Amino acid sequence: MNKEEGSLIKWYEWGEEAFKKAQKEDKPILLSISGSWCHWCHVMDNTTYADGQIIQGIGEQFIPIRVNTDRRPDINGRYNLGGWPTTAFLTPEGDIITGGTYIPPENMMEIMNGVSQNYREDPEGIKKEARKNTRDEVEKVPPSKGTYPKGKGIWETETFADLLGFASSQVKKSYDSEYGGFGNFPKFPMFESLELTQTAYIYQGDKEWKDIFTHSLRSMYSGGIYDSVEGGFFRYSTTRDWSVPHYEKMLEDNARLLSLLLNSCKITGDMFFAEASRDVLRYLENYLYLPETSGWAGSQDADEEYYSLPLNERKQREKPRVDLTVYVNWNAALVRSLFFASVILGEAKWHDHALATLKFLRQSCFMPHKGMAHYLAPGEKESQVWGLLEDQAAVGLALTSAYQHTAKIEHLDMARELADYCLDNLSEAGGAFRDRPMQKEEQGKLAQPLFDIQNNSLCANWFVEMAALTGEEAYLEKAADIIHAFMDEYREHTLFSAGLALASLGVRERGVVIDVVGHEGDPALLPLHSTALAALVHPKVVRLIDPATAMEMGKEEYSKVQKATAYACLGKHCFEPVSNPKQLEQVIEKMVKERRAHVLFTVKESAKV
Repeated sequence: MNKEEGSLIKWYEWGEEAFKKAQKEDKPILLSISGSWCHWCHVMDNTTYADGQIIQGIGEQFIPIRVNTDRRPDINGRYNLGGWPTTAFLTPEGDIITGGTYIPPENMMEIMNGVSQNYREDPEGIKKEARKNTRDEVEKVPPSKGTYPKGKGIWETETFADLLGFASSQVKKSYDSEYGGFGNFPKFPMFESLELTQTAYIYQGDKEWKDIFTHSLRSMYSGGIYDSVEGGFFRYSTTRDWSVPHYEKMLEDNARLLSLLLNSCKITGDMFFAEASRDVLRYLENYLYLPETSGWAGSQDADEEYYSLPLNERKQREKPRVDLTVYVNWNAALVRSLFFASVILGEAKWHDHALATLKFLRQSCFMPHKGMAHYLAPGEKESQVWGLLEDQAAVGLALTSAYQHTAKIEHLDMARELADYCLDNLSEAGGAFRDRPMQKEEQGKLAQPLFDIQNNSLCANWFVEMAALTGEEAYLEKAADIIHAFMDEYREHTLFSAGLALASLGVRERGVVIDVVGHEGDPALLPLHSTALAALVHPKVVRLIDPATAMEMGKEEYSKVQKATAYACLGKHCFEPVSNPKQLEQVIEKMVKERRAHVLFTVKESAKV
């Protein structure tokens, strides 16, 4: 049991102790899911959960459990009821009776008394109904569809083209041409959708695609969702025009928006996006960087009053609290963006930061046969919550980036180890990955598998890169299996199908492979390598190869290379070797043109709904 700071409620942690007590005393559970950065969570703590009558009622009628959404995304994924705070009333077995989000004190007592009375009068009836609702949810989970059709690779069929066309149509349909972004309000950045527009523009050259991502990113950076004083993006806007943000700043959001800004800089050549990228990096380094570990803090609290002040007045105030917890998946996402920043901005310090962070994650948050942990709390030596899919995939992508930037095989070896962990512990018999390893005894809905489309999409994109880097077809087949598992339901996810669509492009088209071959110390090697790393031709990987070790990679033809040379292949079509950055850029443009003819970001008439 733990007592939250500022709270008189004796909250239990999620676990066996709380559930056994609920079952022994036959009391419903009050589950509160909050975030350290969450404004309305703090409001509820300071009002509803500070009310003496409510505190007494909770103690008498319920077993209270408090969960931090960032630390336990697996619990949040099963119990979130529409936002934070989530206030859920559960049976002693963990099935949902009822609930909602923020509940003010004037309503809480009535709801509590109603739940408690109904449960006392008919506990078995309440349990039966809650179990039925849980069972119905389980049946909605995308089942394993088996592997792709043997003898006819799924990437050769039209189904993946339909997915890409559908996601593209959803992006265009939802685009807000007046204010940028997607939909009305509240308005979130929608990272995968923006990445899809960038990829579509690269291959189609359609000005409409360019307008979507440039207008959206400019509007976000120039609007209220960006802190023009201290830097950094807030989590989302409560208004359509980006003017009134929710004031928390999250490492994940800034890491992913940084990547999009860097992409935009490379695609357009507009230095606005380079300066915006540098300003995001300024915020991250000044406020979230943890120099004692080389990790990055998870978030900074919302404080509307503080963020409305000009710089000179802010300096006199205490800064909003920073959650010093290191979240593995968010740190890994930043590692990937930092590597890219080092190339696009030409600043080696970000390369060094990326490597240092990755080393820290490897040393502090990884164990053989357990994979990556999810977080490391401040002041603690042991990481917590092992084996979540999102952490394996995010670190896997950070490792493939590290291998491409450094050529150190240890990064690719660890990526293989994490891929094996997912295949051994999270995989169904073909199809999608579960979000977490299944254990013998789990409380509540943790006993049921959860197949999240966004984390599976991340994993599929990672496996596409693994296939291109290693030449092993099995990774591509598994990526196809993941996508195949969601083919019956991707339309239900509308904009959230964009990540899966990008993965389907990677499976269908295979990865561009650029081998940069040269001796260490050759002055021509670094410019050629940097050009390859900066190229935007999704999906693409770069391998830096020393002629002295080329034989070990099965590349005998590279062993006689005397001066730095780049060899680029698009599927089975390999282009002429080149020896300077300008020539390589010309080859990359040829690749784009070759793909442009058959990669369509439009929905077929027959596939329209």
